[in-house]
Amino acid sequence: MTQHTEQPSSAARPVRRVDRPGLSRQVCLPGGQAVTLRPIRPDDEEAELDFVHRLSPDSRYLRFMAPIKDVTPAMLERLTHIDLDKEMALVAVASTAEGERQVGVARYSILEDARSCEFAIVVDDLWRGTGLARELMTSLMDIARHYHGLEAMEGVAFADNQRMLGLAHSMGFRNMPDPEDRSLVRMRRRLRSPAESSAPSTLPG
Repeated sequence: MTQHTEQPSSAARPVRRVDRPGLSRQVCLPGGQAVTLRPIRPDDEEAELDFVHRLSPDSRYLRFMAPIKDVTPAMLERLTHIDLDKEMALVAVASTAEGERQVGVARYSILEDARSCEFAIVVDDLWRGTGLARELMTSLMDIARHYHGLEAMEGVAFADNQRMLGLAHSMGFRNMPDPEDRSLVRMRRRLRSPAESSAPSTLPG
């Protein structure tokens, strides 16, 4: 839901591999659907493009906070080639009648203070109400807390995006009107105390 400015493509930009133990997990949703949550990979470009194309115009607008008709090659590279030192992106992959498909993605970028991050999340329209968004957010917060040692997570959503605001509130986020734009709401939640942030990571480094 939070808007992220896409950066120009750069073949020289270093990207660390993220297919390491401890960052992926299998989940079974309340309705019985089996889903794999794992870090996005460079070879997910086709799946990511297909996922964005399948989103409704409304879901695309709420995710990117702007009308998006298509994804440019530079945007697609930025979305799938993550720098693990600065960000995380988790995709939800499920077996469907059409084959294995990406059905959700949640991501965060570490902010300049190096102690907090800004998140964004979107789920396939057909998977709304399945509990997938909650599972993605839970995993994303765990990684932010234990892998990057972050203290807080925040995001921005439109004030009329009650689905996102309701999920955030139910997961312990404090929702506050944006003082500069009343059409927006800022969501923020503490992940760990400063003292806890100095403790060793419990996920593989």
